[in-house]
Amino acid sequence: MDLILYSCKARLNSYFRHKKMQRVLLLALGIVLSAFYAWLFTYLLQQSREGGLNMDVSQMLGYTNLLLLSFTILRGFFPAYIPKADFINRIYPIKPLKRFWTELVVELVSPFYFVLLNFLLLLCMMSPDYTVLHLAQSFLVFLTAHITRRSLQVFIERRINWRGSAFWGAVIMVGAFIALEVRAPMFEPVSSVMMLVVHLASLASFILANFLLEQAAYEPKRRTVNYSNDARRSLGWRLFKNHKMAKQLLLFGLGFKVLMLGIDATVYTAKGIHMLDKNATLWLFVGPLVIYTYVFNNVWGFYKNLWLTTERATGSYKEFLRASLLPLRMPILIDAAIVVLYVAFFNHGQATFILLMYAAAVLVLTPIGIIASFTSPKMVKGGILSFSAKTSYLYSFISILLLGLLFLPLLHPMLYMVYPVVIALTVFAMVAVLQEYKQYKYKLFETLYKTE
Repeated sequence: MDLILYSCKARLNSYFRHKKMQRVLLLALGIVLSAFYAWLFTYLLQQSREGGLNMDVSQMLGYTNLLLLSFTILRGFFPAYIPKADFINRIYPIKPLKRFWTELVVELVSPFYFVLLNFLLLLCMMSPDYTVLHLAQSFLVFLTAHITRRSLQVFIERRINWRGSAFWGAVIMVGAFIALEVRAPMFEPVSSVMMLVVHLASLASFILANFLLEQAAYEPKRRTVNYSNDARRSLGWRLFKNHKMAKQLLLFGLGFKVLMLGIDATVYTAKGIHMLDKNATLWLFVGPLVIYTYVFNNVWGFYKNLWLTTERATGSYKEFLRASLLPLRMPILIDAAIVVLYVAFFNHGQATFILLMYAAAVLVLTPIGIIASFTSPKMVKGGILSFSAKTSYLYSFISILLLGLLFLPLLHPMLYMVYPVVIALTVFAMVAVLQEYKQYKYKLFETLYKTE
């Protein structure tokens, strides 16, 4: 218990060690938003009870739990991948079970879960349809989502001993979890304490599976670089292939995008409707957002040697622009190919909008990425398995906001007039930042090459 309390205290102190005022204000904003959404869901539940919506209270509670489940899982992978943190190094003489419980509890000590818990408590107090039983069920739902995310991170980041007894024990426990969930899905609202006990048993088997999976994960995946001596290969290809960390993050982000578009394509093939039409936020995955929020909002953090070479060679604006676009070329081509294939086979009706939106998104997000790389650089350290942020959270949200403006033509075709305005503003901002490069370069050098 002392180890857990000490680790939780250290985790809380780490959040507010740097930029304390900014992070306190963000936490306060999160609390305000949680109160607003609690009021909104209270209103929706009331409308469901009175027949104002096309669903009853039970369905509304089920959709709320599904939203909670999906958002908690997606948070670890979008807009940027958050690696699993190893708070206690494996070389320390601590029993595996004690290390597991310590890390599990410490991971829950975060502003996100605090705001989420605040939302659930306020919803329970404000809505008579959301009882204490439903609150306990929602707590189990987001714990299940958290364990799911941890398990996915283990598969991504570590080598697994597929033949070991720990792995097969995890498979058996996951099988028990799936069997219970098929009979009684956890997201469906419960009506008795007994069903809550069943869900608790299901979660217990899933937690045991996650523990056994971590025991089967014996070492991090090795990072190697394969250099090419083929002179016919472009520099853009080499920058993509030889930077192992950037390539892994980009491929993971592109794979996540393929998964989301694949789900939409599957639904369209089966039912003839698009998930994109039912949930507007899914349109974010059609644009090239992932490659910017994963890597190119911090291009100099990943390619710092390229920046230093350009700075020492010329230091001119044109060379910085050219150097910024070189690593971006190959990921954009891959991402655009995915979108073109999706449009060609599954979304002919929105082809004009998707292609225009994609082209405009590239013209908007590229200047934002260059601005972010100069004004808010991050030192990329510790490899892909580190817990440090790889890009600026602020500019990730700015990118999402600006890309959201490009979806306005879905409301009315006249709103295509927004495109030149947004593009012009971002290009103007990029030019203004480049003119002040002499001030930013010292911060860049200090951030990218400082010694700890």
